[in-house]
Amino acid sequence: MKKSKKLPVITDDEKPFDIPDSWEWVRLDTVLDVRDGTHDTPKYVENGIPLITSKNISNGHLDFSNIKYISEKDFTEINKRSNVEKGDIIFAMIGSIGNPVIVDTDRKFGIKNVALLKNINHSLDMNFVLHYLYLLENLWIKNASGAVQKFISLKKIRSSLIPFPPLEEQRRIVEKVEELQSSISNLSK
Repeated sequence: MKKSKKLPVITDDEKPFDIPDSWEWVRLDTVLDVRDGTHDTPKYVENGIPLITSKNISNGHLDFSNIKYISEKDFTEINKRSNVEKGDIIFAMIGSIGNPVIVDTDRKFGIKNVALLKNINHSLDMNFVLHYLYLLENLWIKNASGAVQKFISLKKIRSSLIPFPPLEEQRRIVEKVEELQSSISNLSK
C-alpha cells in the first residue's frame, strides 16, 4: 500500500457541530486504515472465492446468496490491496453509496468498488464508527461525484471528520444508540 498524502489541518469552519472538551475532531484516515477493493472486473468462475460488491451489502449485513465467484489467484491479487478481516467495516463507494456493515465472518472474500475501514487505533470502538458512518453516508450521497453513476472517492472518505470521544464514552454512546434502535423497532411491530 502506498502511503496516503498528509491531510490538511481541521479548521473550525469544517466542524459540523460542537463536541465536549474531552473529545476531538479527527479525520477518518488518522484513526482508521482507509482502503478500497479492486475497481477491475475479474474473470468470474463457477466455484471459487466470493466477490462482495454493493449489491451484497444491505440492512447491515453481508449477503452471500446472490454472489459471483473469483479464482484463488484473483482473490490473492485483490487481497494484497484489501485484506478484509472480521471486525473491519465495509460499505459501497459506487452506485448505492453507504450501507456500512461490520464484517462478522471469518469467511474469505474479495471486495470490488467497496470501501474498507480497518481499526488502527485501540482507542476506537468500531461499532461507534459504524453508527457515525450512518450520518456520514447522507453527507457523502449529497456530495457524491459522477453524472451517470454516483461515487465517493477514497480521498473524500479519508478526509471526512469523525468526533473522537474517549473509548468508554464511545461504548456508552453505542449502548444508548442500540437501546434506542431496539425501542424504535419494538414500536413498529
